[in-house]
Amino acid sequence: MIYYYTLFTFFAIVCYLIIVDKNVADYIVLQCMNAVVQIKRLIWMIRFHPNNPIAKWMWERRVQKMIKEFEKEYQDDPLRQID
Repeated sequence: MIYYYTLFTFFAIVCYLIIVDKNVADYIVLQCMNAVVQIKRLIWMIRFHPNNPIAKWMWERRVQKMIKEFEKEYQDDPLRQID
């Protein structure tokens, strides 16, 4: 029960500060936007870091698919084969 009262008190104080001072509201909005940017940054770092084994596997899979497609193209049309 004290947990709920603590949360209510905290948010009541924050709401009071937002009503009294516009800069607090701007600060909270900017911090939320910063949190979104940092989360997206973390996702991009995880996806495209060169030492990430999952990213390596995805790139190798794409390359292998492209190789198979090119081999199929060249097998279908003998005039396109490289000498």
